[in-house]
Amino acid sequence: MKFLRKLDKGFAAFAKYFTGALVLLMVAIVCAMVFSRYVLRVNLGGFEELPAYILCWCVWLGAIMIARSDEHMKVEMLFMLVKNEKAQVLIKALTSLLSTVVLAYFITRSGRFVSSAFTHSDITPALGWPSWAVYIVSIVGSVGMTIYTAVNTVKYFRRLKDL
Repeated sequence: MKFLRKLDKGFAAFAKYFTGALVLLMVAIVCAMVFSRYVLRVNLGGFEELPAYILCWCVWLGAIMIARSDEHMKVEMLFMLVKNEKAQVLIKALTSLLSTVVLAYFITRSGRFVSSAFTHSDITPALGWPSWAVYIVSIVGSVGMTIYTAVNTVKYFRRLKDL
């Protein structure tokens, strides 16, 4: 258990600083593109798609961190009707379990998508990078969200047992 806690803390620190670095890189690229295009009147030739790919990485890493803290957007109108705490925790546990199953299914769909891009040797339009290398973030993000959602599901069921 100690190892998993250290791994969790390490990943959280990595995601925090890596995402911050990616945002700074994205801002620098966009500023360079604007300066180059409107001041120097020179196009940077293909780099306009790079900030979009960086943004995708930031969003997926952010989604993992939101799943980790279990702070994603939830519709809690049902809890206005259901006042019993045990019933509320059961509803949270079941919806979290459903989310885990759906995310696990999404891993398989992401894998097929990335595999298809790899098999067909697709490349990005401007930079000419292999598309699978760009799309692999969907697998990384969905695996991370699935793991943390499963952990949250276990926590809800444990809490239900303690009530």
